[in-house]
Amino acid sequence: MGLPLLPIFSITLITFLVYYLYPRLRYKLPPGPRPLPVVGNLYHIKPVKFRCFAEWAQVYGPIFSFWMGSTLNVVVSSSALAKEVLKEKDQQLADRHRSRSAARFSKDGQDLIWADYGPHYVKVRKVCTLELFTPKRLEALRPIREEEVTAMIESVYNDCTSPDNSEKGLSVRKYLGAVAFNNITRLTFGKRFMDSEGVLDDQGREFKAISANGLKLGATLAAAEHIPWLRWMFPLEEEAFAKHGAQRDRLTRVIMEEHTATRHKSGGTAQQHFVDALLTLREKYDLSEDTIIGLLWVCVKPEEIDMSENPGMVTYMRTPIQAVANPRLPAHLYNRVVFDL
Repeated sequence: MGLPLLPIFSITLITFLVYYLYPRLRYKLPPGPRPLPVVGNLYHIKPVKFRCFAEWAQVYGPIFSFWMGSTLNVVVSSSALAKEVLKEKDQQLADRHRSRSAARFSKDGQDLIWADYGPHYVKVRKVCTLELFTPKRLEALRPIREEEVTAMIESVYNDCTSPDNSEKGLSVRKYLGAVAFNNITRLTFGKRFMDSEGVLDDQGREFKAISANGLKLGATLAAAEHIPWLRWMFPLEEEAFAKHGAQRDRLTRVIMEEHTATRHKSGGTAQQHFVDALLTLREKYDLSEDTIIGLLWVCVKPEEIDMSENPGMVTYMRTPIQAVANPRLPAHLYNRVVFDL
């Protein structure tokens, strides 16, 4: 009876040495919570990570380490250490671990967020800092932001003065969701997918479906992502990722072609929108189509424009914010002025 237990004991001992003792002997690690074999500290992390890390910083100091499976993580929580990590040693620490889903979404780091430090990262970061997010360009796009905020105020005014809504509360969430959606899509893609009544056009519905599907695929992060030798038990939905990528690229190419045709009709005059900016900078910075598409979707954060009524990646308030608006200004001040950039 003792012989069958010997292989099990040997495997357990080897696993303990590999996942617990070896890293501690090889590296001089900062203090941190004691990891478990195989899973590390996965079961110690609370749902709200930054609060969990703040609690650990109170116990272990401004720099501590923990294990997500077999992946070592080091957290810093002071301004001095953040300066050292992000500024003084940024080149050594610029690489970012990509999960399998992140690798699929970014096409193995062809965007900015998931790119490894190197010539490509330096190039796309230069494009973003010197071309896309400059004060001059953001100021030039200011009329769009003002127009969308004015449109939101006009919508609130119309709803609160409607006889059907007299003395009733209005849910602020839908108005804020609409203004965020319109701002992001207009600044990024140079077009409004939603009309004044809040109805999406065909491209808007497709864009929303792509964003929702991306959140769904990105949220399916199995524990095996942190334990590489278990990944064979949790294969990715390759067909779903391929379909999502093809749909996203197709919609983006259609919008890019529309802007290219518009520029040719206007004699090559480019607008300030990000899509026009990237297309006109394509040759100057030698940007591939995959890089342009990746940068455009980096500007779009689906979690900020999700207007669905179903719970998902967003945790909604138990009691939604409501407001009872009483207009005090003349009615004409609530009308929006349309700008064409």
